[in-house]
Amino acid sequence: MNKFPNNEIIQENGCFILQKFAKENEENQIEIKKFNGIEPLINVMNNFPNNEDIQIKASEALLIFSGGLKTEEIENRKLQGIEISKLNGIKTIINTINNYPNNQIIQEKSISILTNIAINSENKIEIRNLKGIEPIIKSMNNFPNNEDIQEKGCGALINIAVDNENNIEIRNLKGIEPIIKSMNNFPNNEDIQYKGCGALWNIAADNENKIEIRNLKGIEPIIKSMNNFPNNQVIQEKGCGALSNIAAFNNENQIEIRNLKGIEPIIKAMNNFPNNEDIQKQGCWALNNLSFNKENRIEIRNLKGIEPIIKSMNNFPNNEDIQYRGCGALGFIAIDNENKIEIRNLKGIEPIIKSMNNFPNNQDIQKQGCRALSNIAVDNENRIEIRNLKGIEPIIKSMNNFPNNQDIQKQGCWALNNLSFNEENQIEIRNLKGIEPIIKSMNNFPNNEDIQKQGCWALNNLSFNEENRIEIRNLKGIEPIIKSMNNFPNNEDIQYRGCGALGFIAIDNENKIEIRNLKGIEPIIKSMNNFPNNEDIQKYGCWALLNIAVDNENNIEIRNLKGIEPIIKAMNNFPNNENIQYKGCRALKNIAVDNENNIEIRNLKGIEPIIKSMNNFPNNQDIQYKGCRALKNIAVDNENQIEIRNLKGIEPIIKSMNNFPNNQDIQKQGCWALKNIAAFNNENKIEIRNLKGIEPIIKSMNNFPNNQDIQKQGCWALLNIAADNENKIEIRNLKGIEPIIKSMNNFPNNQDIQKQGCWALLNIAADNENQIEIRNLKGIEPIIKAMNNFPNNQDIQKYGCGALSNIAVDKENEIEIRNLKGIEPIIKSMNNFPNNQDIQYKGCWALNNLSFNKENQIEIRNLKGIEPIIKAMNNFPNNQDIQKYGCWALSNIAVDKENEIEIRNLKGIEPIIKSMNNFPNNQDIQYKGCWALNNLSFNKENKIEIRNLKGIEPIIKSMNNFPNNQDIQKYGCGALLNIAIDEENKIEIRNLKGIEPIIKSMDNFPNNKDIQEKGCWALSNIAVNKENKIEIRNLKGIEPIIKSMNNFPNNQDIQKQGCWALNNLSFNEENKIEIRNLKGIEPIIKSMNNFPNNQDIQEKGKWALEKLQNN
Repeated sequence: MNKFPNNEIIQENGCFILQKFAKENEENQIEIKKFNGIEPLINVMNNFPNNEDIQIKASEALLIFSGGLKTEEIENRKLQGIEISKLNGIKTIINTINNYPNNQIIQEKSISILTNIAINSENKIEIRNLKGIEPIIKSMNNFPNNEDIQEKGCGALINIAVDNENNIEIRNLKGIEPIIKSMNNFPNNEDIQYKGCGALWNIAADNENKIEIRNLKGIEPIIKSMNNFPNNQVIQEKGCGALSNIAAFNNENQIEIRNLKGIEPIIKAMNNFPNNEDIQKQGCWALNNLSFNKENRIEIRNLKGIEPIIKSMNNFPNNEDIQYRGCGALGFIAIDNENKIEIRNLKGIEPIIKSMNNFPNNQDIQKQGCRALSNIAVDNENRIEIRNLKGIEPIIKSMNNFPNNQDIQKQGCWALNNLSFNEENQIEIRNLKGIEPIIKSMNNFPNNEDIQKQGCWALNNLSFNEENRIEIRNLKGIEPIIKSMNNFPNNEDIQYRGCGALGFIAIDNENKIEIRNLKGIEPIIKSMNNFPNNEDIQKYGCWALLNIAVDNENNIEIRNLKGIEPIIKAMNNFPNNENIQYKGCRALKNIAVDNENNIEIRNLKGIEPIIKSMNNFPNNQDIQYKGCRALKNIAVDNENQIEIRNLKGIEPIIKSMNNFPNNQDIQKQGCWALKNIAAFNNENKIEIRNLKGIEPIIKSMNNFPNNQDIQKQGCWALLNIAADNENKIEIRNLKGIEPIIKSMNNFPNNQDIQKQGCWALLNIAADNENQIEIRNLKGIEPIIKAMNNFPNNQDIQKYGCGALSNIAVDKENEIEIRNLKGIEPIIKSMNNFPNNQDIQYKGCWALNNLSFNKENQIEIRNLKGIEPIIKAMNNFPNNQDIQKYGCWALSNIAVDKENEIEIRNLKGIEPIIKSMNNFPNNQDIQYKGCWALNNLSFNKENKIEIRNLKGIEPIIKSMNNFPNNQDIQKYGCGALLNIAIDEENKIEIRNLKGIEPIIKSMDNFPNNKDIQEKGCWALSNIAVNKENKIEIRNLKGIEPIIKSMNNFPNNQDIQKQGCWALNNLSFNEENKIEIRNLKGIEPIIKSMNNFPNNQDIQEKGKWALEKLQNN
């Protein structure tokens, strides 16, 4: 043939001989090839293109050499295909097909040759480049009833379609349709069916081809083929493969396969051939791709399709493809909730874990294993099962082994996220060092949104555990969350999970500080501002800020970053979202601990949403509790107290306490809130009464007698409320005094309760009936006990003294306090805290009120109680309250004669005088000072002491400065009358111009019996002195004596002192004339006639008349 290339007969016969010879056995084929027998075959076809017989015979021979009839080994085919290609035989074969389109033998043989040589990758491309795909398609179209051509055509397209560009070319040449037609036309031809399935399998690798196959109704014949030949393993494998590719990433195809009942034959194939690795692999892959569709996942479960996947993985543990596709299939199938349970029930979790453990270096298995466990772990029992099967560890190992694989990192974070919803898993993940790879993943892929989202979510869940929160901080895990939020400000999932993670992490105190230091507060606030309509972000933003705000510096930082406003907006935007309302109230509660934040909340109109929240959710105990607590903190500011009242915010607190009488937290915070609201605002005190708010405080104290917080806040609330007079009465009417007393008795060692109890009783006791009620309820004793038990607690001492001071206004209480040994702790308190002005003030006040009782005056002296009063006045000369009550106390105490002496001995007269000199314009001090000096001056030595201490002058100044103050005038006259008994004092009074104010006093208050009596008496004593007699006349002082006697003819004291005064004055001749001229004899006579049995009047009157009649 090589020698005679142009001899057609030789060439034709040569082709025939070679074909026959090669057909006999493979040894002959090898021998022919040794002598380069393929080349002359190709040459003859090229040389005689129009000789049909030569083309047929040469094609038949080449088919044998290309691996046709007997040589089935793939490698041999590839080698033969390369040889044919080198000799440009592909072009020759294509030309033959094109030249003889109607010769079915040539078409069949030539297509078969292309089928064999297309196994080689380069030949596939060569066939396309030489336009060899089109004649195959034409042949199939031209001979639709020729089974051989259809079979060979499908076979050729199987191999050619392995190349991506060839896939496109087949579609463009309308080559998909003849495959489908062939399968439909010859449903019983197994070769056509398996090759058709195989061709469509390869062609469907291209996305547009998938669509084309569906549009050409090409899915159905694959399914029919699998159903018609259930025992043909090749068809089952190719069918599974075809359906797998067609379903891959195409939702409509996935639906179409389900609608055509195409899922069932895949499952049957896997069940029928459990030992066929190829069928198992392609079946797993098909179910994997089909399970992207939600309804398909359900269909697979209903058709019992999960079990064969699990069996396949168990049967072929060393087959990486089956493990990879099995994990993938179970991963997608497990998206359905019931499927998750089914997988567990079928023991399907274990093979996934084994697969990951067996192939730690296979990244595909690791990715799909993580994904499968992630989806399965959405179910809580599955989370437990995964832990029990040691399934957490391979996820962590996978992330550690492939730190640069973003898919594994994403699925690993996702899996650990879902697993960490279980508390024990949170611990297990930490113990297995699983927190670190999550953090590393977020740091390594800062631009991968999925990793950031799942990482934030995983850390969010893990931070439910206290030790995990510390671990996250130690591993520098807070920073990547913050960076993630900053890098993806528009990703709502990341913002939502980031806020949540920082919220839980911030439960730990050191983490709160770390978040601030890492500038982590700002992204939370930005997130809330950027997504005002996202309820989850608002909820977890509030959550994060409420936990972060427990730290004082964070509170300030939140304000500086304008973080209070978004909390308020969240509450306003979602008034019906209980979670947001609860967390918003709680956040504002924590933030309001800072005083400036209190103001900021008011300025931002943040009080109103708290109140609305409480009104909108009256049955939500958490909102009520946090609402009360928020208002409690906010109400520390005075203007906020007003704002709460104006916004009708007192009422929901009261309602909350009434609605939840058994909730101790609400009761405590309610009492506390009302306490703060009532603190410095009188209108709020009234409003609480008007809203019936006193009663729930009292009920709370009665219902929880053993809750020290409620008792403390209840006492405190009542003490603030009781500053209003009507509230004092209301507290008594509601039986509110008793729980205060019980509280003090029940918690004698609780200094806060003792302090607030004393203070409450102090305020309540300002009402007279309450003073009696306190005594009747045995309420004096706990005050005294408190003072005795806590001698070093200045507040208890202060309020104890104050309470006893008010209670002692009642006379029987004065006695009760003495009987209960209550005077001593007052004195001790003053001695122990000489520098505490409040204690000194209230101590003086208490001893003052107690000293109205004669026995108490003696008791005070015996307990050395006079000295601390004097010391208080000396130590605080500028404190007007101490001076006032010190003077008053000494005034009362001095009623007792021995006390007069004791006061002088203790140098107690001087501070009274100093007080009057230091505060000449303070009428109370002047009044009490005059009174004190009045009582002290009954003692002879005291009279001299007063003069020596220059004490007469301030009495006179006082009377001159306050001519209209009847008390000052009365006790001024009284003091001067006593002091004037001493001869030198008489002169001193005159020298200090002290006679005139007595006269003026009598002239100014002609109807005041006390002033008239003391005035007459004072002038009587002063008039013993010769010069004073003249001075009285010159100052017109005789007339008021006469008027007084005329005005009060029935008052024996005035008549006595009047007679005595006129008697003393009448030693002076001019005074006698003056008395007579002023008609002064007549009242003397009347007085004697009116009181014939009053020896003093008779004696003094007689003496006066005798002197006057001698004129």
